[in-house]
Amino acid sequence: MEGAIKQLQETAIVMAGIQARQAEVLKGHGEWLEQQEQWLAKHKVAMAKHDEMMAKHDQMMAKHDEMMAEINDKLNGLIGFVDGLMRPPKPE
Repeated sequence: MEGAIKQLQETAIVMAGIQARQAEVLKGHGEWLEQQEQWLAKHKVAMAKHDEMMAKHDQMMAKHDEMMAEINDKLNGLIGFVDGLMRPPKPE
C-alpha cells in the first residue's frame, strides 16, 4: 500500500511539473500573440497605404499596356505606308 501511495505522490509531482511547464508555455504564447497584435495595429496604416499604392500601380500598368498596344498598331500602319512609298511600282 505504501508503494502505491508513494507512486501516486510521485505521479502528482510529475503532473504538477507538467502543468507548470504548460502554464509557462501558454503565458509565453499569449505574450507573443499580444506583440503580434500590437505590431499589426501599428503597421495597419502602412499596409493599407501599400495596398493603395499597388492598386494605383496596377492601374498605371494597365494604361501603359493599352498605350503600348496603340503605339504598336500605329507603328505597324506607318511601316506599311512607308514601305509602300519606298518600293517602286511593279512593272506589268
